[in-house]
Amino acid sequence: MLNRVSLRMRLTLLTGCIVILTAVCVTLISIHNAESKFVKPFTAGAVPMNRTEGDLSEFMKEIEIGAHPDTMEGEKGDKGELNNISVQVSTIEANERFVNASVIYMFIIIAFGMAATYAIAGRALRPVNQLSTTIRNINENNLSQRLVPISTNDEIGSLADSFNTMLNRLDESFTRQKRFASNAAHELKTPLATIKAGIQVLKLDESPSIEDYRETVDITEQSTQRLIDVVEDLLHLTADSQESATDVIDLSEALQPIEQELEPLRKQKRVQIQIGECSHPIVGNKTLVYRVLFNLIENAVKYNTPGGKVQISTARRGSHTIIQISDTGIGMRDEELPHIFEPFYRVDKSRSRNIAGSGLGLSIVKAIMEKHNGFIKVQSRPDVGTTFEAAFPTLSK
Repeated sequence: MLNRVSLRMRLTLLTGCIVILTAVCVTLISIHNAESKFVKPFTAGAVPMNRTEGDLSEFMKEIEIGAHPDTMEGEKGDKGELNNISVQVSTIEANERFVNASVIYMFIIIAFGMAATYAIAGRALRPVNQLSTTIRNINENNLSQRLVPISTNDEIGSLADSFNTMLNRLDESFTRQKRFASNAAHELKTPLATIKAGIQVLKLDESPSIEDYRETVDITEQSTQRLIDVVEDLLHLTADSQESATDVIDLSEALQPIEQELEPLRKQKRVQIQIGECSHPIVGNKTLVYRVLFNLIENAVKYNTPGGKVQISTARRGSHTIIQISDTGIGMRDEELPHIFEPFYRVDKSRSRNIAGSGLGLSIVKAIMEKHNGFIKVQSRPDVGTTFEAAFPTLSK
């Protein structure tokens, strides 16, 4: 039932209960103190305390005409006794008026307290109502809208700041998502457009030769392979893998098939791959670790200069094994480094125009490193080279 009542009304009812309890206690204590401190000392043994106001009036009339047993001596009695009894009766009547007035004031205080609480609660909760109205108007189409800053340094102001912070993160997330979708569509569209163009050119020729067919088939095969590569990269990037990451991996053995697989590219780029000491075993998923090493070494070869070198070494730092991959390639500028792990990001296209790739390799590397509770760092200088450091958990001995 209370769940259907507004917060303002609930605060009013709760405060009202406290006000009622306090007012009743104060009133009862006041009445008790009045009787014990003022009434009883004046009326002890003279006037029965259980008489009503009508009884007291009759009692006073009896005293005045001398008919009451306590005053049968009439004129023989001392007039001072009559005065004392009159004071006692007046005290009792005053006490009754005090009780009645106390009860009336108690109800007035309770009513005023609850009304004041309702008004104050409404004013205090006004920023909350404003927050609620603004929040209802925010959706995925206007995430740039923010709550009006609240000047009060209280819980409501803190709530507004926290909500604005959350909106900033959501806005950035949606922006990255839209950019990711746009780049993915572009990467998928390009090879499809190439395939379509090759087929259209072939159709324009009324009698295409065997060479024309072969050329179109080669273009189609290359474009199809590019589509497959992009799709596989997207699957790796977005997969929520639950595979075990407890394999013990010997880096020397893991690097051998990578070196063999990259041998054609290495010869084409005329690059030397030098593998140093790799005696530190690591813990992880063999398939994913292979993907990390392959992507980093492939980039080191692709973005290298003719006759350049790629150096691979390992070192142990604390609970991690650092795999360092350095090249003597084209390097990157400082302003490019924060973005290289973003999906589809490519460095200066004027310097890497002829280098194939989807721009997903390093994004996949970072995602895999995070799944292994590791990290990756990069240092680079234009026309000098780039060094990547991938840190994996070390096998505990």
